[in-house]
Amino acid sequence: MRLASFLLATLFSWFPFHHAAVTRPAPIIKQVLTTQKVVALTFDDGPTRTWTPKVLQVLQQNHVPATFFVIGTHAIQRPEILKAEVDAKMEIGSHGYQHIILRNQSADAVKQEIHQNEALFTSLGVPKPIIYRLPAGASDSTALRVLGDMGYKVIGWSIDTRDWRRKYSAQQMAEKVMKQVEPGAIIIFHDGPNSSQATIDAVKTIVPELKKQGWKFDTVSQMLKLEKFSSHR
Repeated sequence: MRLASFLLATLFSWFPFHHAAVTRPAPIIKQVLTTQKVVALTFDDGPTRTWTPKVLQVLQQNHVPATFFVIGTHAIQRPEILKAEVDAKMEIGSHGYQHIILRNQSADAVKQEIHQNEALFTSLGVPKPIIYRLPAGASDSTALRVLGDMGYKVIGWSIDTRDWRRKYSAQQMAEKVMKQVEPGAIIIFHDGPNSSQATIDAVKTIVPELKKQGWKFDTVSQMLKLEKFSSHR
């Protein structure tokens, strides 16, 4: 009996330390902690045939890299535009396959939404994304744990142009960006169905103005390499 009790005690004392580690929720990165004058332009909800090519044209004319958070169901209808983004050396992140809001979803539902986009990207010759933007910026601990377990960095934003609302002029959006810009800022625009010419005109204004002030542009993942600290709030 004493031997059996000893073995049981040993087993239970050993088990917690050797059990699979519980995944911590992925942090939501809203801004990169750096002192360098660098920012990231990001575009959600594409690709679209109307707006994505126009965004790409402005970026390429100004030699500016950016990050596109792509919806799978949009990409599958316009694979040639996704390819154009890749050929232009833009960073491709995931915005979900169906743009499902991940709050109050089961872990399996979250995994399916993420895996479907990965499979689609792979089938189109696009590398598996390593960054994810939450539709509507909404999540919970279940979604963030799944994303963390799958190796994603979850990217939020520090400057929201709200261009998708179609109620702000290009000048208003540009003024907001210029007023709020800080080192490591992540700026959100959209190249999806709710975008408009105001988005294009705002980017046309912002890029040269920021360059004049000594700001540089980079993709989110490249800018994260400048990170001074490992944690985010």
